[in-house]
Amino acid sequence: GVQTCALPISDALRFGTMRSAPLGQDVLFDEKDVELGRNFCNKLWNACRFRQMQSNAELGIRNAESADARAEDHSALRTPHSAFPVEGEINPALLTSDDKWILLQLDAGIREVSGALASYNFVTAVQALYRFFWSEYCDWYVEASKAAFFGEDAKLKANKLAVIDFVLGHTLRLFHPFLPFITEELWHGMGFNRDLPENQGGKTIMFAPWPKPFSDEEKNYFGLDDNADKIAQARYDLVSLGRNLRRELKLDPAKKLKFILKPAGTLASSEVEGLKLLLNAESIELVPAAWTPTKGTPSAGNSLGELFLPLAGLIDIDRKSTRLNS
Repeated sequence: GVQTCALPISDALRFGTMRSAPLGQDVLFDEKDVELGRNFCNKLWNACRFRQMQSNAELGIRNAESADARAEDHSALRTPHSAFPVEGEINPALLTSDDKWILLQLDAGIREVSGALASYNFVTAVQALYRFFWSEYCDWYVEASKAAFFGEDAKLKANKLAVIDFVLGHTLRLFHPFLPFITEELWHGMGFNRDLPENQGGKTIMFAPWPKPFSDEEKNYFGLDDNADKIAQARYDLVSLGRNLRRELKLDPAKKLKFILKPAGTLASSEVEGLKLLLNAESIELVPAAWTPTKGTPSAGNSLGELFLPLAGLIDIDRKSTRLNS
């Protein structure tokens, strides 16, 4: 297993410079590019730590909250607990809208990166990888997945880990041309090399097959369609709208607030829990279509439903409502 991680400066320099370099032009050395690359390597390392912490019985599930707390903390990656084997089989029947969404984003990322590399457009490849991993995977999918890890459904947790392993295994291979040292370390530390022939990734990630986009048959098997993408995207957009309500009212982003949701359709409990976590909400109360809010209650909505932020006990309602409506 991996004992420590001393981030290789060459990985940070290569990735940071390539992300900032205009196509076909010379680029001057800038320490900020190295810092950007180093921060990204930290993010990749901590994302892998987060996954392994979910299957370590001794650490406990709540320790997941601190997986990305310190960017400089490169603790040893631990061997996954036998209850959740690395790269377990994904059960399509247990896939949530978040799972389907990230698999669709991975598919799009593989196509974009492969196309960019085929045309020697390395900048586009690096920027696509950065967007997919930092924003789509870490900021949205991992955060939403914590609702399952904090819950009691063991089958859902195991399936969520299988999706995470699938995404990470493909992502490490996509990153390898740009981050060869840290991806090699993580490939072995995560156990992705296990049971693979030496010439197909068992000895080194360099020999692992390049990721392929999903075929139509695979998309049908996992239920990956436009509808799955729209549902998850609508939920993330509603979260952004809810966060904007908090920001416009100048409420402490760390304070847990109560929200009310009038859904446009049926929402599974796991979907509501994901919303609650992403909104940093104390609770989310579901109300029927006939429900009407108190006058002046801030709200935002989209195709998923209408979200309300009750202000009772938080602020001077009359003064804030006047400001928002002005």
